[in-house]
Amino acid sequence: MELTVILTAYKEEKTVARAVKSICDPKYSGYKEKFQLITVIPDKETLNTAKKEIKKYKNIEWTSVIDPGEGKPTALNLALKKVRGKIIILTDGDVYLGEDSIKLLFDAFKNPKVMGSTGRPVSADKKSTFFGYLSHLLADAAHHKRLTTLKGIRSGRSRVFVGSKSNFFALSGYAMAMRNFQLQIPKDTLVDDAYLSYVLLSKGGKLEYVPEATVFVNYPSNIKDWYKQKLRAVGGYIQLWKFGVIEKNTKVRNFWKELEYFWFPIKYAKSFKEYVWSFALYPMRLYMWLIIFYQQRIRKRSFDEIWVRVESTK
Repeated sequence: MELTVILTAYKEEKTVARAVKSICDPKYSGYKEKFQLITVIPDKETLNTAKKEIKKYKNIEWTSVIDPGEGKPTALNLALKKVRGKIIILTDGDVYLGEDSIKLLFDAFKNPKVMGSTGRPVSADKKSTFFGYLSHLLADAAHHKRLTTLKGIRSGRSRVFVGSKSNFFALSGYAMAMRNFQLQIPKDTLVDDAYLSYVLLSKGGKLEYVPEATVFVNYPSNIKDWYKQKLRAVGGYIQLWKFGVIEKNTKVRNFWKELEYFWFPIKYAKSFKEYVWSFALYPMRLYMWLIIFYQQRIRKRSFDEIWVRVESTK
């Protein structure tokens, strides 16, 4: 079997059917061959909803893995043990892939040098609200960063405010694919997608960005959830140093690296209201880094304390 897709979900009965359809419907996904779908879903409501949708499709071999509820890294490790495909695609039950995304992510491996590929996260939130605007801004900034580092596209004003030393940017866990190397993830990893990206890079090949392979994401819609998500996602990169996977030339997430995109929010704004919202992001990010420093370096908070569910994205 050439392909395995792993779908992790928890209490996402409202969104999981759409996620399954975007994976399994061959007319939509673009992938016509039979493949293995592994779901790791601990709650019955979400599992039953997913099962009802999965039964509509004949082109999949479905494996349901029982999740003990010990976090996403544990869930992924259990699924990885069941993989039969040569290529693995990872995604979540609270997002949905764009048309042809499965095929596009899979086709990247026609190049034998490619170890991993990733799609483009796109905000599904309304840009007319403050947190919706921030979600579009930050998702587009990540898109821009992947274009410059993974694809080497440095056009227009990017040379002014984007550093050129690093040739690494992590794959997105919302839509990422990798060769089957029988990998396992440390169970206390806060950023499993970044950990896997570093390990894949160490295999000696390249990471490919496929921006045409879109994945639509709902981001936090209030300040409390915004900080929950950012503290886990950004602060988790500091944790990766203890796993020994980061090298000096592959540092991508620290306070000083973030300054490479200092002017991006201002250049991104297109109206007075958006300029105000862009300026508001600066103190928010500064406060975020102060909290990360306190949590990681001083308090040394554990995985269980930092890994919290972000309800407003569901």
